Amino acid sequence: MKLLSVIALASTLISSSLRGDEPVVGAYYENWSQYRPPSGGRARFYPNLIDPTIITDLYYAFAVFGFVTNSIDPGNAHLTGDYTVQPVEWNDQSVLYPQVMALKAKNPHLRNLLSIGGWSFNDPNDPNGMGQKTYRLFSQMVASQDNRAQFITSAIDYAHKYGFDGIDIDWEYPGDLTRGGTPEDFANFVTFLQEAYTALHAASPPLLLTYASAAIVPSGVPQSYHDNPSSYFAWLAACASFLDRFNIMAYDYHGPFDNPMLTGVNAPLTQDTDPQSLLFIKETVENYLNGGVPASKMVLGMPTYGHSYAGVSSMTSTSNGPGKPFTSAGPAGPSTGTPGMLAYFEVADCTATGTLTFGTDAPTSTAYGYNLSTTEWVSFDTPDTIALKVQLAKDYKLLGGMFWAVDDDEYQWGEKYPNIRKGYSLFYPSQSKE
Repeated sequence: MKLLSVIALASTLISSSLRGDEPVVGAYYENWSQYRPPSGGRARFYPNLIDPTIITDLYYAFAVFGFVTNSIDPGNAHLTGDYTVQPVEWNDQSVLYPQVMALKAKNPHLRNLLSIGGWSFNDPNDPNGMGQKTYRLFSQMVASQDNRAQFITSAIDYAHKYGFDGIDIDWEYPGDLTRGGTPEDFANFVTFLQEAYTALHAASPPLLLTYASAAIVPSGVPQSYHDNPSSYFAWLAACASFLDRFNIMAYDYHGPFDNPMLTGVNAPLTQDTDPQSLLFIKETVENYLNGGVPASKMVLGMPTYGHSYAGVSSMTSTSNGPGKPFTSAGPAGPSTGTPGMLAYFEVADCTATGTLTFGTDAPTSTAYGYNLSTTEWVSFDTPDTIALKVQLAKDYKLLGGMFWAVDDDEYQWGEKYPNIRKGYSLFYPSQSKE
């Protein structure tokens, strides 16, 4: 027992030194943003455009494991047959990682973490093909001690080789039966985290371990978790002992994927459009806390993008908020190129040119834009609504906040990174750069 106590104390001390005692203000960087066509006179986005003085942590999204991508080998994208960490983009190691690490020249306290996985990695219907081959890999990896050990050793070596300060696990989602998961994932993931946490903290230098976690019970997990949602959050609490933090993905509560097809809010704060709905951030935070997840390990995710809808009916000049019927996802933005999603900078361009009329929705504490002629509608956040989300995080004494994603915020015109900057200024008022 004495030896176990010493190990536990050492882990606590290492964890404290890695995390620090100050709030986390994190942001994810999407390594595919380099391919977006510039719009609005902006430069093409690379990591050297990031302002590291308004964040404490930068999450590099993504790396993968067990798979060589089309970008790396266009002629032979393939499974490797093992569970070792692999880059995604052809220039990750030669261009993008070095630019990320160079940000420490401006902020020596910046922590750079490598996020492994992502939505597409676990999507059996991934239109780009990767997920069709990789969607079972997380479940297979955590199911075997040898597989777990191989992944953990590889992740530590890879992080040290390229200068990362931690590993972020982005498995969407353990136990999701529609996305390669099994019921055994829940127990296996806790075992994996315990082994990874011990190894990462014992590494030299030690590494952080974080998890990008769901805001609600994922739709594809076994029905028992939907019948008893508290059991899902109790499982997250079991994970908490072996994590430095949860990055709670408190967005995508609604989108053009909704059924019934009614316009909804991306990240409602203290209530949803439907007063009976439990899909809002305050409910998420309380579910985590009631399940037993410590506030000191919870980082509240906030979006720098919006969800858009087309064919929205029943909108008028006096009634144009959420809750209207729609027919499809909104048209793709000129830069992000994804139907149903617009980066904040694209929304800003639309409101500046009058393509969208700006509105606010008091019940959900969010903003929206609409166009009566084109019947388009978009739900998004602004620095003002981000401030309300940060205040909620502070009221619940959470560890901090994070943003998806730094390359979706306004990165060139006016006050750069207004949403992330607002968050930083509220978590660090004495260092405000507003």
